[in-house]
Amino acid sequence: MSTGAPLGNKNASKSRMFSDRLRMVLTQEPHRLRTIAEQLVTKAEEGEPWAIKELMDRLEGKAHQSTSLESADGTAIVPHIQVSFIAPNATE
Repeated sequence: MSTGAPLGNKNASKSRMFSDRLRMVLTQEPHRLRTIAEQLVTKAEEGEPWAIKELMDRLEGKAHQSTSLESADGTAIVPHIQVSFIAPNATE
């Protein structure tokens, strides 16, 4: 039964508009992007876990995540099926 509601992220166009505007500002004023990047590196050097994680995600890519379903004895409930979530621009 269909509700007629569109599938997907309802906020995608708003998110895209924000990203486009942000890119425009940072392209027109590249010194601002440099300041932001320098502050991120400084926070990582100070040991801020969120800054370290952000740098690693940007430089190395986000870690792949997987989930397996197992019964109480450790055997796979649905053998040979694996779901992996990867970034849409991942090369691997």
